[in-house]
Amino acid sequence: MAGNGPLPDPNRRRRNAPTIPTTNLPAGGREGPPPRIPKGTELGAAGKTWWRWAWSTPQAAAWDAGSFRVVLRRARLEDAVAVLEEFDLGEPPSDPDELAGYLETLKWVIQMLKGVATGVLGVMREMRELDDRLGLTPKAMAQLRWTIVAEEEAPERATAEVVDRLAERRRRLASA
Repeated sequence: MAGNGPLPDPNRRRRNAPTIPTTNLPAGGREGPPPRIPKGTELGAAGKTWWRWAWSTPQAAAWDAGSFRVVLRRARLEDAVAVLEEFDLGEPPSDPDELAGYLETLKWVIQMLKGVATGVLGVMREMRELDDRLGLTPKAMAQLRWTIVAEEEAPERATAEVVDRLAERRRRLASA
């Protein structure tokens, strides 16, 4: 079967334009370092790695202050899965100085295990839901009407425009 012709121009203005405009996200990701993890919040190696990765994605350019806790919760779930996969503390050290660090690690592992006592499937389901909320899946990107564009196509003030659009969207939803 032959092709159906050329694809439509994605930049063409539609007469029946969607009520929520598409948000262009920079292909290079969010600029700058990731936000600091709040004091009193501990993340393990897996959580810190995910935190840094998440804040470098194009989607992070559209996250507002309200997304901060969601990203933090998602990073904690990375730690929970890592603990479940790598749980092996070995023998306690005999040196008192090393024992203090070992006990701190043991305390952290127990707290993580208490948090995931419902099982890995519940944790994984929560991770998927948070990924959708943060726009980290193709389906979520489509629902949020986010498009990743090359740097030369991205507007200079993309982040400010995204924040303004999100604020306007919230105002419209709150008044409805």
